[in-house]
Amino acid sequence: MANKPLVEAKSIFFEKGGRRIFSSLTMVLNEHDIVIVKGKNGSGKTSFLKCLAGYYSIKKGDILWNGEKIFPVQEPEKIMLAWLGHHNAIKPSLTVRENLKFYADLWSTSQSDFYSSINYLSFSNYLEFPVSWLSAGEKRRLCLIRLMLNPAKVWFLDEPTTFLDVENKKIFEDVISKHVSNGGAVVCATHEELKVKNYKTLNLD
Repeated sequence: MANKPLVEAKSIFFEKGGRRIFSSLTMVLNEHDIVIVKGKNGSGKTSFLKCLAGYYSIKKGDILWNGEKIFPVQEPEKIMLAWLGHHNAIKPSLTVRENLKFYADLWSTSQSDFYSSINYLSFSNYLEFPVSWLSAGEKRRLCLIRLMLNPAKVWFLDEPTTFLDVENKKIFEDVISKHVSNGGAVVCATHEELKVKNYKTLNLD
């Protein structure tokens, strides 16, 4: 028997403030999938991700996680995802190590995985720095390390390459490629072209 999709949107309709954002939108996300969500500003890319995650309620249609409808969201623990949005959601007064250790402890990350993720982003020299000392690009790299520590199979990414230079954008592309090769799946809203293989495009324009 074929595995159920990790996430599925069936003809979903969403409106905000009385204005229709999108309608009849359908998507299927399986293991090893990368879905790139495209669209001009205001087309609903971020709203679509938040609907899939259960943060926003849809007007019509169905959203399923592992074959089960999520609305109304009565068991949020069934929605296991990693989220990287516009806001970094890191504590500027804490050090890099303290920020990462909070999540590593939360997710029971092994020490070897903790340090291999830090080294992958060449961040070991920053561990004792307060986050407030970091540049915008360095803060984004810190968020990518946190993403790598997250054990969730499904990643939702909203403009994840913001503030990344060419070298670190390439590292990010390698990170998501490795994640999907290990059975994960990614939905990524972005204006930029990502050099990853075998992705599907969902255009909201």
